[in-house]
Amino acid sequence: MLIEGLSLVLVLEFIISFWIAFSIGANDETMASLVGSKFISVFLAALLGAIMDFIGAVTLGYKVEETIGKGLLSFKISELDALIIIITVALWLVLASLYGWPISTTHAVVGSCIGLGLLKFGIMGVNWNTLRNILLGWIAAPFVGFLAAIIIVKSLLVITSKFTRGLKSKIKVYYLMSLMLLVWASISAYSRGANDIANATALLSILYGRSLFVRVVCGLGMSLGLIIVGRRVLKSVGLQLSSLDPLTSLSVQISVALTMLIGTLMKLPLSGTQVLVGAIIGVSKSRGVWMNISNLKRVVLIWILTFPITCITTISLSKIFMLLYKP
Repeated sequence: MLIEGLSLVLVLEFIISFWIAFSIGANDETMASLVGSKFISVFLAALLGAIMDFIGAVTLGYKVEETIGKGLLSFKISELDALIIIITVALWLVLASLYGWPISTTHAVVGSCIGLGLLKFGIMGVNWNTLRNILLGWIAAPFVGFLAAIIIVKSLLVITSKFTRGLKSKIKVYYLMSLMLLVWASISAYSRGANDIANATALLSILYGRSLFVRVVCGLGMSLGLIIVGRRVLKSVGLQLSSLDPLTSLSVQISVALTMLIGTLMKLPLSGTQVLVGAIIGVSKSRGVWMNISNLKRVVLIWILTFPITCITTISLSKIFMLLYKP
């Protein structure tokens, strides 16, 4: 029996990890550009994203699990350590979901792990080489998304200009792009599911030892979160951040899909939100279309605050648990 021999703490971690996965889905804006192009409804975009998230989580999620679960901290975590980190991340994600903030779950998990490592063993508790690689990925990812989107949108403009000789041909080309957008949005969702699921499963997989089963359970949680709650974030990013047509939406999705897939294969826990927003800024700048600057500033501020907030929260919760369970 799969749950045989589980301790009460581990069962609680399963429940909270499922909720984290649910919250990740609730904050998943992968399909936002599909919504922004107005090709399909918000519900259908969420449903498609949920299916691809689950497949990506189950089949490729183990890659980033290794980095977060084994590479970030220099010591073996206990069940209580994992519980504190999971609670911290869950609290921040719940708050973000209530306000429709497209936050980075990766920032939350890494910030929480760093807080625990510093509290328990000081600077020796953190694997700084791994953290350096993660930080470099965080810095590079939005710029890669930005530059890739500019290159792709300009390339697509050149290609489409050769095949559009009137309104009828232009409609056909844009319809074809909308169909291609569905394909690339699905690939993007697959990559996001593979990368993001580790934020919910990495620590639990180490303690429980059944990584595939953990990813299946949490993958279902991620899918449900996107379908039930995630439509608010899809609207926030897809409709309020910038005005996108099929061409610009396709450019965004291709750049996000390739960046996230490569990052996942490299075992880097990237922020898909950063890549997506970077890509949207790229196409907006290249084509001179409308972009909501105030909303963008709010998103960036939330990114910056996530890391220190989760770090401090983990340290505070750890001290509270030490006082409550002091021998």
